[in-house]
Amino acid sequence: MATSASGINLSAFGVARRPVLATAALTERDEVRVELKPAAMFGSKHKLSDLSEELFAEWRQGLLGLPRPIGVDVAIDIEALGAGGTRRAPAQRMLWELTHRPIDFAFFGDAPLTDRVGEFGVRFRALLAASAFELGNELLEVYPRASVELLEFKGQYRDGAAHHTAQGWKADDRNKRADKLMVKLLEELGINPGHGADKLNADDLDAILCALTALGASLAQGVLSGVELDREISERIARRANSQPAEFTAPAACAVLARPFWETVTVSR
Repeated sequence: MATSASGINLSAFGVARRPVLATAALTERDEVRVELKPAAMFGSKHKLSDLSEELFAEWRQGLLGLPRPIGVDVAIDIEALGAGGTRRAPAQRMLWELTHRPIDFAFFGDAPLTDRVGEFGVRFRALLAASAFELGNELLEVYPRASVELLEFKGQYRDGAAHHTAQGWKADDRNKRADKLMVKLLEELGINPGHGADKLNADDLDAILCALTALGASLAQGVLSGVELDREISERIARRANSQPAEFTAPAACAVLARPFWETVTVSR
């Protein structure tokens, strides 16, 4: 059981931004301290003609220096996808199953191969195939968008931003729905600003949720995984597809933050 963990919002590559690294540590008083910084190992630019192993060595070295487990919001297990998907018989599959995994469809997520983050996902899975990270223990797939759904918030906070004042968190733009949702989530999660963190954006929140999920998975607190997550996904698919209940499974090495397991979270840079 670890009392510290890391999270990286690798989904930032899908919107042409650089990811953020969050490290989370649990204190004896059930307080979590999160530090944000650029994910330096993923910060350099590369050409398609670069050698993959040189790039992977750079990524691997950076990941090995982080507290583990590490939560990342990019698809790791894609066996259920495409014409060769192994999870369901071809005659039973619906159209969404060709492009989306059950967790993606259940929580209105992006298609791992065909949406914009897909190119990076291919590279990251190749890194894992050539590395010795223990999936499910040292490295996890996490799903911030699912956490927002499980906390019963509706809408997207992508591109949202908020700042902290003497009256608490405020939307950067009071007329922007993503900014207002950011405020509600920060309040619900009990997030307080520490040094340099009086302004947070959607990338910061994604990284924070990745780290909190990894920490919760290590502590076996506040997260859904395994059979519980399978059941939640199956129920949501039946509702969204207006279909008869069927059994679907979550990706391997996956955990989703479902509820706070801390008293407060203090974020700093």
